[in-house]
Amino acid sequence: MRVIDINLWRLCHCAGPPTECKVIIMRDNDCRIPGATLDFRRYSRDGKRYLEFDSTGCHCPVPMVNAMAGLQQSLGEGARLVMVNGFEPEGLYERIRGCFDWQVERLKDERVRITFTAIEGQAERLDFSNRGCKGG
Repeated sequence: MRVIDINLWRLCHCAGPPTECKVIIMRDNDCRIPGATLDFRRYSRDGKRYLEFDSTGCHCPVPMVNAMAGLQQSLGEGARLVMVNGFEPEGLYERIRGCFDWQVERLKDERVRITFTAIEGQAERLDFSNRGCKGG
């Protein structure tokens, strides 16, 4: 049995963990989200709670599936969702428009960090089960 650090595993996660990996070490702030395929982490900053995941390098439908699972979980926890990705998820924006607001930060390595915040009284009406992706 081989033990692998969670950050190393994330590098190969989109293709699935290496078959020889049997145990994944999760840090205290790492968490599993129902319906997600990537690991998330929880943290607080400036009195606000966050859930964050990184789908950089992942292909459709991984970013959409994890964003929708994360948005549903963040709504239930009263947290904000942070998505780090290699591109802006335009299809996700269209799906959640009017239910969530978002801010985009461009990182030095050309990735984006998107912070999603639920719109009070609107986010609850989103169909979180619609996790399909058309790509792009």
